[in-house]
Amino acid sequence: MHTPVLAVLALLASDPAPSAPPLTLAEAVVIAQQTAEPSIEAFEARALAAESRGRAADTRPDPVIAAGLASIPATDLDINREPMTQARVGLRQMFPRGDTRRLDREQQMAEARALRANGDRTERMIQQSVREAWLEMYYVDRATELTRARLQAVRDLAEMALSAYSTGRQNSHDVTRIGLESSMLEARLIDLERQREQGVADLSRYLPSAAARRPLPPELPVLPVLPVSESVTERLIHHPEIMAHNARIEVHEAGVDLARQAFRPAWALEAGYGVRGSRSDLASVGVSVQVPLFDRTRQTEGVASARDLRHAAELERDAALREFHRQFERELAQLRRLQESAEIYDTAVIPQAQETAAAVLLAYQEEQADFAELIRSELAHLDAQLVLLRIRVDALKAQSRLLYLTGDF
Repeated sequence: MHTPVLAVLALLASDPAPSAPPLTLAEAVVIAQQTAEPSIEAFEARALAAESRGRAADTRPDPVIAAGLASIPATDLDINREPMTQARVGLRQMFPRGDTRRLDREQQMAEARALRANGDRTERMIQQSVREAWLEMYYVDRATELTRARLQAVRDLAEMALSAYSTGRQNSHDVTRIGLESSMLEARLIDLERQREQGVADLSRYLPSAAARRPLPPELPVLPVLPVSESVTERLIHHPEIMAHNARIEVHEAGVDLARQAFRPAWALEAGYGVRGSRSDLASVGVSVQVPLFDRTRQTEGVASARDLRHAAELERDAALREFHRQFERELAQLRRLQESAEIYDTAVIPQAQETAAAVLLAYQEEQADFAELIRSELAHLDAQLVLLRIRVDALKAQSRLLYLTGDF
């Protein structure tokens, strides 16, 4: 065996005392929730900006102040010659149409709710990603332990084969077969180590690197229970993504009301004062109104467009809810089948594989079975253990995806 391979196996086989306690799945989720996430903070910042726009929209426009000279003689520009010449100052205050101010504010507040709901959805997605990355690392760790144990068993068999070969009871093919199977198991260990490093990288996206590299506990985690079937629809309706769609519908509903305000008049209050020197000063007060009297195509089409946008938002919400129902049924069916498969492997396949390996070993010791059959039984036992481990981990992954849809409780 090559020296580099031996060095890698020595590193894999070493079991140094961990410098930190095992990282449980629940702790990993809590650490991820407490770690600052830029994408969630970005949603919150945009929500705060929308709220600020809403408060700004719910204020009156600034008044317009005008000052100047009026009725100046054009011939000599003498402001004292004509009695109509005056210095004027005026004030004009605009008032938006109807409830425009209030509706603008409601629209921006609904936009803020949609952004915060998207932040909640991102937080739930992070929770699911952490769970799946942790579970995959758990599979790799337990698969590594099982493979190492089987490699040691093959090495123990190698001593038996070498002893039999030295006495002439076995041929060189058996010894060669030992080297082949050992090398294949060693290659598996190296590949598992590669997968472990990939898992650490995936987990480090949401956890500090030191936490992501902590060892994992040997036992399978217990995830929160799933809701009963009667409450699934209610919980799907309250999923953050659906709540974001509902807030978007509110945004477009306010948009419809805003478009209707175009049918209402906009008006302004004006006041002025003119100083005429030795003559009486002049004061003026007036109201100007912009009334939509002529072709109302622009206003009508604006309302129609706003209604279409609201209807599109409702359809998007309904489509998302249907997709959530489909995903829930799919993942629930997969979870049930995986649980059934795990039961069969746990009660039948694994015990039979273990009994078969023990029986073949006894038969080999009594020279009633060949070495190839012995190796096959050992590897079949390992494969059955790995399949059961994969099934259990995949079942927990399916449960975590269901919890993403329904939420923990």
